[in-house]
Amino acid sequence: MLVSPALQSALDSQYADELAPRLQGSVTGTIGKDGLVGPDELFAISGAAPGQIRGDLAAGFPPGQSADSMYSTGQTADGATSITEGISDELRTALLVAAVGLIVPLLVLVATATRLSAASRERRAAALRLVGASTRQVGRLGAIEGAAVGLLGAAAGALLFVALRGSVAAVVPVQGALYAQDVAPPTWSIILTLVAVPLLTTTAGLVAVQRAAGSPMDVRRQATPPTPSLSRLLPLSVGLLMLLGALANARAVLSGRWYGTTLMVGGALLCLVGIAVAGPALARAAGIVLARFGPGTASQLAGRRLIMDPAAASRTVTGMALVVVVVGWLLAFLPLLATTTPTGQGALASALRPATVVAGFGGDADSTEAIARLNTTEGAGPVVAVREVQLLREGATPPAELDGDQPFDPSQFPLQAVVVDCTALSQVLREPLRDCGTQPAYRVVSPYATDRSSTAGKYEVLDRNGIASTGLNIDLPSDLPTLELPDGLIQGIDGFQLYGDVLFTNLPGLATEPHAVLVGTDASAGTIEAVRAALGLVRTPFAPLTAEEATVIARSATDGYARAAIIGLALVVLVGGLSLAVTTADSQRERRSAHAALTAMGVPVRVLRRTVLLQTATPLLLTVAVAVAVSAAASWLYLRIGSGDEVPAPALPWAGYGLIAASAVVASLLATSAVLPFVRSAVHPEALRTE
Repeated sequence: MLVSPALQSALDSQYADELAPRLQGSVTGTIGKDGLVGPDELFAISGAAPGQIRGDLAAGFPPGQSADSMYSTGQTADGATSITEGISDELRTALLVAAVGLIVPLLVLVATATRLSAASRERRAAALRLVGASTRQVGRLGAIEGAAVGLLGAAAGALLFVALRGSVAAVVPVQGALYAQDVAPPTWSIILTLVAVPLLTTTAGLVAVQRAAGSPMDVRRQATPPTPSLSRLLPLSVGLLMLLGALANARAVLSGRWYGTTLMVGGALLCLVGIAVAGPALARAAGIVLARFGPGTASQLAGRRLIMDPAAASRTVTGMALVVVVVGWLLAFLPLLATTTPTGQGALASALRPATVVAGFGGDADSTEAIARLNTTEGAGPVVAVREVQLLREGATPPAELDGDQPFDPSQFPLQAVVVDCTALSQVLREPLRDCGTQPAYRVVSPYATDRSSTAGKYEVLDRNGIASTGLNIDLPSDLPTLELPDGLIQGIDGFQLYGDVLFTNLPGLATEPHAVLVGTDASAGTIEAVRAALGLVRTPFAPLTAEEATVIARSATDGYARAAIIGLALVVLVGGLSLAVTTADSQRERRSAHAALTAMGVPVRVLRRTVLLQTATPLLLTVAVAVAVSAAASWLYLRIGSGDEVPAPALPWAGYGLIAASAVVASLLATSAVLPFVRSAVHPEALRTE
């Protein structure tokens, strides 16, 4: 055998005696990275002796099989939902919205960064033109400056990618984890990014000096910026209307149809873009309020600056406002990812005693020896064997397929039945079965059992598939006592289930193999491993697990998505805070002439610092309030799409909204306060000189 490094480590651990018997053959080496998904994968390749393999199939290799209808899948043992292959359309749409939410703030921050020192660059370019430089020379200088920054940024980004992809691999929701080198985009996208970034910055540098290179005298004409109009609220309004359209077409969204996804993702995108576009209008409104009602010279200065140039002020706060929207979406969507209920009503973990091992058997499994070993395993017991049969009423001839035009006659279809010792079953349940006694058969009563008016009559006992006869015939009386089972055992979905109309405590003469066993343990790790070892090589569609272990597996994917989303948002918040600090510092450098002039006229430095804080805080508060409202509205619409009349939409996390809004405001003010020392350096009399 060849084993993975993680499996070799397990074989070298304290549980080697329990683990080694499960492997056929002796270990001769380890599997390399090319043969594994990730470093934590427990995997083995079993070889064959020379001459054993003949033709397409080896004599010693059993044929494949399909899983039985009654088993513990591990993925769904918590009884919360049925796991389908891949991710659901609803989750895919949520991931698309999250991707848009993470990308758009970064794009806005990049666009803000391109405006850094714009006025200074134009003044320098105009001065060069006025002293004799040609238009081409000035453009070339701007392009070279942009290319140099782009090359350095692309190189730094590549180094950060290599340094951080190991951390990314650790949170990707893949069982067994991933190798760091496997976290890599396609080669063509890497090349495209490394080439496109310098090209974009080169173009940005060229465009930044284009006006000054063409008309250097126009740079000195300081025209009043145009007043933002209410039309800037149009993208935001259209985005909310598209989300309303998605709510009206909820089926299209949940089924993954193109127009449903377009309405959902497009509406989210327009909401984010709308916040950015509406920023100047909100900043101007904040300036009007501050200038009219704000006390003191600092309020008047900040208000007038916001009214005169609201676009510049909005650029410093829009990034943080978008982060608030995205984090608000995450707070609303996280409950959808954590849908499993490990100890909730209806979950297998809520029905079984802790550390009870559930093992499902394949249709051709020979479990006799395995059950005998389980009965002699120290610390294990009781061992509850569960069988499933079907009862066909004497004289019944069920149709080959249901016809919707014919009335459904339950008496013509087999009864579902399970055979299990209910006394032993009570010992592995959290609550003993109250109605379990000495009766040979019980009628199962539960919301999930089939509603049959009468089960009395003569029946032929069929196998678990309802095809072959077991040779047994029984009479069911009309006065069968009832037995109520915990909901976690009888959920009619994928996963372990005692899904039947009748429960037999014993059925003499029944020789069918059990489909599953429930094994109680003393909850020690050694005993649980010994139980798995006792099962040996018996064919099980899924690994023997406790209900608690199955719940962890069920939640691993959604927890991974949640961790990835939180890490992505943390990066966006970090970039947003740094961008705010840099843009605020740059804005103070750009205003050094104005600050120097005010200082020369007698305005104290502390007033100028208060002006800088007010100029950031006032539009920030208004924009963040609008961002919270947009995030709450979009989240409510999306949650309504995923809910129905019977399942109400989850409540909005208003406490979380307040926390993230307060955090954004505090972080922004701290970033602004960090650059206040630049104000003193900007009021030096030398700043009065004209460049």
